[in-house]
Amino acid sequence: MSWEGIDHALNRVRGEADRISLHLVGLDRHGAYRLLCGADLSGRTRRRWEVADSHVHRLWRVHAAFAAVVARAGRLRETGGVDPQSELTHLLMGACLVLPLDETPPHEHGLLDHDTEVIDLAEATARMTADYEAITEVVSAVETAWDALHPRLGELETMWQEVGTLSDMVEAPEDEHEDLRAELERVGETVRRDPLALVTDGGVDTSAMDRLREVLDRTRGELRDALRMRDSYEESVGRLGSAIDDVEQGILRAHALRTRVLTKISSPVAIDVPDPVPGLRAAVAEMDDLRARRRWRALGARLGRLQHAVHEAADDARERERDLDGMLRRRAELRGRLDAFRARAVRLGLAEHERLVEPHGRAHWELWNAPCDLRAATIALSDYQRTLQELAETVTPADRTRAGERASDGENDGGVR
Repeated sequence: MSWEGIDHALNRVRGEADRISLHLVGLDRHGAYRLLCGADLSGRTRRRWEVADSHVHRLWRVHAAFAAVVARAGRLRETGGVDPQSELTHLLMGACLVLPLDETPPHEHGLLDHDTEVIDLAEATARMTADYEAITEVVSAVETAWDALHPRLGELETMWQEVGTLSDMVEAPEDEHEDLRAELERVGETVRRDPLALVTDGGVDTSAMDRLREVLDRTRGELRDALRMRDSYEESVGRLGSAIDDVEQGILRAHALRTRVLTKISSPVAIDVPDPVPGLRAAVAEMDDLRARRRWRALGARLGRLQHAVHEAADDARERERDLDGMLRRRAELRGRLDAFRARAVRLGLAEHERLVEPHGRAHWELWNAPCDLRAATIALSDYQRTLQELAETVTPADRTRAGERASDGENDGGVR
C-alpha cells in the first residue's frame, strides 16, 4: 500500500474509532439504558435485555482492541520501524485484531480448539456497528414503552393516593379497596420490570391501565359523594324530600285527570297512574339507618340512586298526565271536526240529505255520549266525512246554499277540504 493509501486508511479508522467512542459515551449517558442496567427486569424485557447486554460487552471488547490497533498504527506512522510501510499495511488491511471467542460451556470445548480469533479492522467495524444497532433497538423499544406507560402509571398512583385519603375521611374499612391495590401493584410491576410485555405490533397496549383508571375514577367519585353526604346530609335529604313532594303533586294531578277521563271516555282505556311516592319515602327513611351506622359511601350511592329514581318518577308522571290530557283533547278535536263537516253540509244544502242523517247522528252520539268510545267515534266521523265528500261531488254551484239563506254568517267548512 502506498504512503498516500496508508494515510487515507489511517484517517478512516481513526474516524471510525472516534465515532464508536462517541456512541458508547452517548449510550452510557442514555436514561433508558442506565435504567435498564440497574433494573430488576422480568419476562420478555429481561430476555431481550440479556441478549442486548451481551452485545454491549462485545461492543466494548471489540472497541478496546480496535482502538489499540489504531493507536499502534498511529505510533508506527510517526516513529517508523524496520519496514513501517509493510507493517502499517498489515495493521490497516490485514487480520491483526485478536479477540477472545465468546464464552462457551467447558464440555463444548475441543482439545485443540482455539480460545481467540483474529479479524481485520473492517470486520471489527461491521461487528461494532451491528452490536450498537442491536443494543439501541432494545433500548429504544423499552424507552418508547416507558414513555407511554410511566405517565399513566403516575396518574393511577396519584388517583390511588386520593382514594386512600378519601377512604380514611369517610371511615371506610381498610380492606375495602384491596382488589384495586392488588391490581395497581400488578400493573406497576409490569410497567417497571417488563414494559415490553405491553408492546404489540400496533404500539403500546394501555387497555388494562385505561380500565383500571375508569375503576379508580368511579371509586374516587363515589367516595367524594360519600364525603359530601357526610358533610351535608340534612341539606341533601331536604332537597330530596322536596323533589318527592313535587312528584307527589304530579301524581295527584294525574290521578284527578284520570278520574275525569274515566267519566268521559271508555275506549281506549285510560292510562293507569302508579304511585311510587310511598316507596321513595321509605327509601329515604332507610337512609337514616345508614347514617346512624356511618356508612357514608353506601349512603352516597343510595342518594344517587334515589335522585335518579325521583327524576324518572317525575318524568313518568308528567308523561302520563300528557297522555291522559291528550285523550280529552282528541275528543274535543273530533267534535270540532264533526261541527266543521256539518257546517259544510249546511253550506252545500246537504245537511238533511237522507244519506247524511244517519252517519251524522251516529257520529254525534258517539262523541257526545259519556263515556264515549273514541275509536268508534273516529270510525263514525270518517264514514260521515266520506259520505259528505261523495255527495259534494254531485252538487252543482247553483244548488249550493247562499250565505244568509240557510247558513249563518259563522257557518263555514271549518277549513275542511
